[in-house]
Amino acid sequence: MEKMVTVQAKARTAEQNEQRSQELEYLMRRFGDQVLRLAYYYLRDRYLAEDVAQEVFCRVYQNLDDFRHESSYFTWIHRITVNLCRDHLRSAAFRRWIPWGDSHTLEGIGGKTERHLEAVEGGEVLQKVMDLPVKYRVVLALHYFHDYSTREIAEITGIKEGTVRVHLSRARQMLKKRLTQGVEENAGPGTRH
Repeated sequence: MEKMVTVQAKARTAEQNEQRSQELEYLMRRFGDQVLRLAYYYLRDRYLAEDVAQEVFCRVYQNLDDFRHESSYFTWIHRITVNLCRDHLRSAAFRRWIPWGDSHTLEGIGGKTERHLEAVEGGEVLQKVMDLPVKYRVVLALHYFHDYSTREIAEITGIKEGTVRVHLSRARQMLKKRLTQGVEENAGPGTRH
């Protein structure tokens, strides 16, 4: 009798593991590119973003049974991504290692929006966005590159919706100033705008 109970328990565990694996595959297909881009917006390095994305889905798999559905998978996975990126940025090893002036590009990460932005002025707009401080860069990228609402951005980043709107406004101002400076520098001396 005991042997039969053990066999049934093992079969149930194998079924549960298979179901978890299938659920993880679905989540990776559904959110993988978004996680990778979000990590890139934080870290500005393609290879580090790939490492973080891999770690995100390892954590998702480990905690899948504990997910309480109080939020959507979207919010939960993006929140894990933001937290891992913040941890990475705070680490002393990261600050010593990152080649700030020579970060890897978005090449290989994909996405129509990024490719379109790179085509605009030879990637100047995207580069100016990526040069913004991280708190502005992330909200701007999530809002304009992914069409997320301020409410969704607040859920993902864990900051208040009002703060998201302030960061978005400041990011726009900073970006406008940086793009305007580039136009003025290219116009040369003696040219009126």
